[in-house]
Amino acid sequence: MLDKITIKHHIFMRDNYGWKSYQNGNVKFWFCGYQYNSTVANMLVDMSSILCSEFTDKHDILHWIESISGHFSIVIEATEWVVVAVDKICTIPMFIVTNENDIFISNHAPILKQECNISNTDLDQSAGLEISMSGYTIGSKTLYSKLERLEAGECLLLNKGLLFRDFYYTYFPCKTRSGNKKQLKEDFVGAFIKALVNLKNSSGGRQIVIPLSAGNDSRAIASGLKEIGVKNVICFSYGRSGNFETPISKIISEKLGYKWLYIPVTIRGKRSFFKSDIYNKYVTEFESYGAIPNIQEVYEISLLKKNPLIDDDAIIVNGNSGDFISGGHVKKISDLEYMPSNISEIDWGYFLDKHYSLWEDLRFETNDSYIVSELNRILRLRFKKLVDFEKCHYSLMESLECIGRQSKYVSAQQRTYEYFGYEWRLPLWSDEMLDFWERIPYEHKFGQNLYIETLREINWGSVWLDTKANDKKINPYYLRWMRAFLKIFFIPIGKSKWHRFERNVFKYFMHPSYALTIVPYLKILFDFRGYRSKDSWLSCKIIKSKEINVLSKKISDKI
Repeated sequence: MLDKITIKHHIFMRDNYGWKSYQNGNVKFWFCGYQYNSTVANMLVDMSSILCSEFTDKHDILHWIESISGHFSIVIEATEWVVVAVDKICTIPMFIVTNENDIFISNHAPILKQECNISNTDLDQSAGLEISMSGYTIGSKTLYSKLERLEAGECLLLNKGLLFRDFYYTYFPCKTRSGNKKQLKEDFVGAFIKALVNLKNSSGGRQIVIPLSAGNDSRAIASGLKEIGVKNVICFSYGRSGNFETPISKIISEKLGYKWLYIPVTIRGKRSFFKSDIYNKYVTEFESYGAIPNIQEVYEISLLKKNPLIDDDAIIVNGNSGDFISGGHVKKISDLEYMPSNISEIDWGYFLDKHYSLWEDLRFETNDSYIVSELNRILRLRFKKLVDFEKCHYSLMESLECIGRQSKYVSAQQRTYEYFGYEWRLPLWSDEMLDFWERIPYEHKFGQNLYIETLREINWGSVWLDTKANDKKINPYYLRWMRAFLKIFFIPIGKSKWHRFERNVFKYFMHPSYALTIVPYLKILFDFRGYRSKDSWLSCKIIKSKEINVLSKKISDKI
């Protein structure tokens, strides 16, 4: 996309939370993240050579950015070029404001809000609806119409006052490779091992810390590191007393021979933390105006840092986002009555139920139609030509989730680690994993069957065959009996009524890490809008703070 108006650039960067600046002659370079196939010094030299050549065009730059192996954001300012890029899944966000004559660039959205005099008069009510329904905006939008963020796999180029914005990469798992299942399993192991070896080499012997759950993804990383001989590893689990994750995490760590830590969480402690200056500063420091904050581990990591229980230069490695990329969110084909032949025929019901239902009260035709129109817009923007639409239908859904929920909300968990001064790695989002899972046929991804079968067959560290995954049990015990007794009274009126009652009455106390203490219990108890999770309340807090009016079903029925 080319804008023929001559544009001046203004760069406002903060040099903290992993960001560092470098200089090579007339080329200034800001970098955050990590890369496996080069060093920052070499990247600066290579980019200086490219940008200072009179024959350079945008394709040379895009090719260079796509070749970077790792997760990063970069800003480069040269005599005739300005380059801004995020990695393939946008793990580290970048923000811009454009007008007819200027473009403002920053790694911190509030800086641009202040510098560009953006106020509540610039609020985008539709973006507020998107956040209310999903927790994040669609596309490059934020809550402010003038402020945008780069999307996953996007690069912004400014050359002699001419502005280009291009997607150099889009995750699109429709590049099916040939080979039987046995060969695909071997290919998966090879790709995974390569990703883990890159992690090992980049750590330089530093301590690797794994938030180890009862699921498959963090276990895959821990057992894989054991397989390749990494010794300086600590695993930790957290949550309320009696949660189902902790005992499984401990068993896995002990079998692997890794030190294990348990971080107990209480209702009082978690509730107090969400009112603390530490938490409020975390939310402010990483405000994006485009998504709710990811608060999954911010309390627990604060305790690790405070005690301290891990090295100051430790690298934290979580399981994001193995369940998604391996097919855990793929819909069963037999659930469809027909296969769509073009974008306009897509049945969006499943996708909306999964990703745009934070509040039941917002799910009605007017709101759904708006969300679908925006998703269609993004598909047409990213995929200008689809040769065989029927075969790639599910790939489009996966792609939308990758550039939406995964890049804007899930990967933002890394902000927690940066906030407390730790580096991080995401081996399950590595180039090797992206390339592998993009090419796996649907039948091997549905239900994560190839992923889980392979992990059980190779059985690294002997932690896959006799240690259950996600063996969820309701605790504390008194809640089991109370729930069972009360459930009897809901038999005549249906499951949906029971599930809402259970969410309102019990979920606050049943959550493994008491995450619902982000709001007072009475708000949840007397909720009539149909919240889904803590994310519902986080989205509500944002919308309320901006005084955005979101159209609910009650209001809609009166119009």
